[in-house]
Amino acid sequence: MRDPLGRLRSAPLLLVALALLLTACDRGDGTTLRPPGVDGATPPPTIVTTTSIDPLEGVGTGFALRSSAFPPDGSIPALYAHRPDGPDISPPLSWANVPEGTVELALVMTDPVADGFVHWVIWGIDPFQPGLFEAEVPAGAAQAVNDFGGVGYGGPQPPAGETHAYVFRLFALGEDTLDIPDGISGRSAIPLLEAKAIAIAELTGLYP
Repeated sequence: MRDPLGRLRSAPLLLVALALLLTACDRGDGTTLRPPGVDGATPPPTIVTTTSIDPLEGVGTGFALRSSAFPPDGSIPALYAHRPDGPDISPPLSWANVPEGTVELALVMTDPVADGFVHWVIWGIDPFQPGLFEAEVPAGAAQAVNDFGGVGYGGPQPPAGETHAYVFRLFALGEDTLDIPDGISGRSAIPLLEAKAIAIAELTGLYP
C-alpha cells in the first residue's frame, strides 16, 4: 500500500532544492544566469591583439633597426599615418646589437623628399630596452616639436597621389651628456644628436 504521507514529507525537500537552484543562478545584480543554449548562448570571447617587440634575428652583428609593422622599404600601414583630428600612433620598433659604450638612444623620423620634414625626434631611451611598443613613449624620454607643430610623433602625410620614403634613424649616443632644452624643435635637436652619435641604424618605410 502506498504511503500517502510520503508525498507530503518529500514536498518540502523539493521546495528547498528548487530554492537553492534559483539562488545559485542569481548573480545578485538583478540578473539571472542562463545556461548556454539557443536563448542563453555564451558570447564568443573578445580577441585583443597587441603588437609586441619582436626580437631581431638574422641581422648579423651590426646595429640594426626594424619594425614588426612593415618590412624594410615596405609600406607603412595607414594606422601610423598623420591624424589631424586625433592622436598620431607611432609604429612598434625593435633594435639589436646596440654598441658598447652607448648611454642612451635617440630616434628620429624624417621625410627627405619633403626637405627633411621632421616627423619625430625622441631621446633619453634606455639602451637596454629592446624596442618601443606601438604608441609608446618610455619613462624618462623627451620629445621635440615636429614640423606639424606638435610635440612627439607625427605620422606620414605626403601630398595626394605621391609616395614618400620615411627614414627612421636610431642614434646610439656616447658618454657625453646631452644638453637639449625643453620645447626645442626637431630640426634644432637633430644636429645635437648627430654630434653625440657613436652609431646610427636606419629603417625606411613608404607611404602610402
